[in-house]
Amino acid sequence: MICVNIKAERFEVLDSLRHKDFEKNYKPMAERVVQYAINYMKTQFADKTVRWERFTWFKLEKVTQPDQISCGMYVIRWMRHWEGKYNSALTKDWKRIDLINEERECLMLDIILDEENLERERIMKEATKYCNMKNKKKELKGRR
Repeated sequence: MICVNIKAERFEVLDSLRHKDFEKNYKPMAERVVQYAINYMKTQFADKTVRWERFTWFKLEKVTQPDQISCGMYVIRWMRHWEGKYNSALTKDWKRIDLINEERECLMLDIILDEENLERERIMKEATKYCNMKNKKKELKGRR
C-alpha cells in the first residue's frame, strides 16, 4: 500500500511481505500510481502549493506477515489505523495467525450483518441451515 503523506512530504510504502526486490520490481509501478495521485491532487487542490519534487520514499519494514495470504488484511488494517508514523501498538501480535483470522472473521461479520447488505437475509438463512446440519451430524456422532 502506498500512502501520500503531504505533511511529511513523502510517499510511504507499507509492505507486510517485505519484498527485497521492491526497488527493481515494484518501485516503477508505485511511481506510476503516485504520479496518477499527484495529477489528481493537482486538479483538486490547485490553490495549494505542494512541492512534489521534495517528496522522498519511505518504506516501512517493521512488520512481516506470517504467511503469504494475509496481505489484504494488512492493507485493511493499515487503511484503518495508519497515521503517517510507525505505531508498534498497531502491529502488536500481528504475526500471530489466530489474531489475523480473528480480524478476518470480524470484517466478514461486519460485511454480512450490515443492514445495507442486500444478501444479508439469504446468507443468514444459509448459515443457520449449515449450523443446524452440522449440529445434527455431531449429535448423530455422539450417539454411536
